[in-house]
Amino acid sequence: MHMRKALSAGIAPKEAHQSRRNTPADLPARLNGSVDLGAPNFRSLLDSLEVGVAVADRAGKILYANPRFAELLAGSPCEQVSGVELQDFVLSTSWGQLANALSEGALAHTQGEMTVLGNSGARRMVHLSFTPHDSVDGTRTIRIVATEVTELVEANRALRRSEASLHTMSARLLQVQDEERRRMARDLHDVTGQELAVCVMALDNLKTMAERPGLDLKSAICQSADLLRKVDAEIRTLSYLLHPPLLDEMGLASALLWFIDGFSKRTGIEVKTDIPESLPRFAIELETALFRVIQEALTNVFRHSGSHRAWIRVSVIGSQLQATVEDEGKGVDQRKVGSKSNKPGVGIQSMRDRLRSFGGTLEFRALRPGTKVTATIPLKEEEEEQEQALASEPSAQELNLEAAVRDVHAERAGTKRILIADDHEVARQGLRVLLRDQTDLEICGEAKDGLDAVEKARELKPDLVIMDLTMPHMNGFSVVKHIRAAGLNPKVLIYTTHSYRELERVAQAAGCHGFVVKSNASQDLIRGVRTLLTGGTFYSPESTEQGAAAG
Repeated sequence: MHMRKALSAGIAPKEAHQSRRNTPADLPARLNGSVDLGAPNFRSLLDSLEVGVAVADRAGKILYANPRFAELLAGSPCEQVSGVELQDFVLSTSWGQLANALSEGALAHTQGEMTVLGNSGARRMVHLSFTPHDSVDGTRTIRIVATEVTELVEANRALRRSEASLHTMSARLLQVQDEERRRMARDLHDVTGQELAVCVMALDNLKTMAERPGLDLKSAICQSADLLRKVDAEIRTLSYLLHPPLLDEMGLASALLWFIDGFSKRTGIEVKTDIPESLPRFAIELETALFRVIQEALTNVFRHSGSHRAWIRVSVIGSQLQATVEDEGKGVDQRKVGSKSNKPGVGIQSMRDRLRSFGGTLEFRALRPGTKVTATIPLKEEEEEQEQALASEPSAQELNLEAAVRDVHAERAGTKRILIADDHEVARQGLRVLLRDQTDLEICGEAKDGLDAVEKARELKPDLVIMDLTMPHMNGFSVVKHIRAAGLNPKVLIYTTHSYRELERVAQAAGCHGFVVKSNASQDLIRGVRTLLTGGTFYSPESTEQGAAAG
């Protein structure tokens, strides 16, 4: 029997196959009479203990063993253990260590551990404790207590593995973070930075030209504006890839449809979807995790499968949220999928880690041809959070107040009052500049976040609200719902950097009357404001193309 671990005595017990636990028997007749175990009641108590107890002489001969000790040590009835030498359960190469342990145990407390095998072949760890004891006749004996510590040892091993995995994951995350930062820095320097440099030179040249009468400044101004629009589009695309704004504003279904549309355009892979528009909202952390899992699965289809088609399905099945990604490519190596050698933090391991934090699972199934990836997340807690979120939103009955409440400002002649809601001071300043020459339009207030926008709308009762979609505390669409629930009916013009497919449909469903893309504000904002104030709707004509490019 080999050593597992040497403690104070360095015991090296050998492994033995265990048998069924035997019914406790009477103390064997050959029990050394010099060992005083007390009255029969005390013996019965020892025999009934779930802790192994034994007495041995200084040479290591077992004088008494209760059933549990016999079971743990040798898998034998206690009468077959009593009278047997301890060294019979220890490899001969470790007899010296056992002799030292017995010598020390006859003088002071000492302990060690050994490994035994059950009938099923499962390993069990046993902790042995040696304590000196003087019998009634003055003979020095050794009390031995055996305790199974399998669960504790396995827990310690699991903890060490978990700690090692955590350290590896942390290192890999830092590496991935550095790689992503390096890529972003390269893109910003090589593309955006160069174009900004050209724009600065063009503006400097424009300043020089302005000092020379008779030169055509319009062409130079248009060139600079075009360069800045291009930089704006590139930065917007970069921000989309880092975190799709639709996840926060409209949820998983819309964000996936936006990403899949762009993915198909970039890769040429046809992706068919089955994602219900009525898919409920979940916690943003969960939606982000599942979005990234599907994103990674599609990336694997493009990089590794060779498939020209893919299928994505997202559904709520009972109390589970499930997403599947299928392809008809060359398949996946199951050995690699299940291998622990995969680098954590990327690929399959990162997908599993994202789902694991929500109690979810990731499964791979080989198809003929292709692969099916299934991500499943339990929804019990999420459903409770969703119900709480829904309870905080205006009800359908409250929203119907819009039709019942007369807009007291609709017939009012003269100056129209406008509320600006945007969390960026630069954006609010830009709107003030665009509107300052419109004598019949008055900026009655400004809001810095979603909650502030709701309060200012209730207080100021504007004719029109120019609102950013992405704001702290509450996004633009939620602000509109709360404004309507308060019985107010201002026109709402969404003012956003985000332009994506189907924004018009979603804006209409949310009770908005139009939107203007910030990069086109100099051309579209005044037209949009006046169109809404005269009862029409206005949607930025370039939104569809820009959304496709960003995807």
